[in-house]
Amino acid sequence: MSDNLILVFSTPPAGVSAAEFSDWYDVHVRELAAVDGFAGARRYQVATIKGDWVPSGEQHLAVYETDGSPADALRAVGERATSGQLTLPDWFPQVNFATFACYLHGDHAGPRLADHLYLVFSTPPAGLDNDEFVNWYQEHADENTQVPGFVANWRFRLEPQLPAGSANAPATHLAIYEVERDLATLRANLGAAAEVNKAGWPAWFNPEPWTSLDANAVAGHVAAPAASQA
Repeated sequence: MSDNLILVFSTPPAGVSAAEFSDWYDVHVRELAAVDGFAGARRYQVATIKGDWVPSGEQHLAVYETDGSPADALRAVGERATSGQLTLPDWFPQVNFATFACYLHGDHAGPRLADHLYLVFSTPPAGLDNDEFVNWYQEHADENTQVPGFVANWRFRLEPQLPAGSANAPATHLAIYEVERDLATLRANLGAAAEVNKAGWPAWFNPEPWTSLDANAVAGHVAAPAASQA
């Protein structure tokens, strides 16, 4: 089971239908899953719940599991693309992408690409030590996972890989929750828990600028060829 991930958010260009984009992306994830350094992948439809940080507003998400460094896996993809070994349609350069290399930290190994994920992009407030933020947030994520409908959580350090000219994404950390209820119920349960738990939150905790996304799988898990033969 892979610890690190690559998240690729995208929105198709005008004139490309959702069906055409999805058909191409099904081929694309299989091609990338076969690249050295990749262990598997799954595609999701995403909706922005709150916030306007990148990748807010994107429609699609492909999550790739990596055997080692996400940066190494991304370089291997670049080499395949440059050498013409990937299936890229004419409209590919017009696709809006936002890519994040995600490095697992904490003690929850092996993120699952479950059917329904809830993603929270965050960054420590100015002046707060990063380690303090990481340690506290792990406790907070575990606290959230006690809320009905929240199954598991994984936390990551982010390295945004955005196109030239893009505004820097302020998010430096990501919490991914595996969830199993409808979004309205999840949000209501989380709000009720917050009313109980907020008395113990540190004074610096302010999630208002953070961006939250709801992600529902649109395809099954794609394993790397070597993994599928194991």
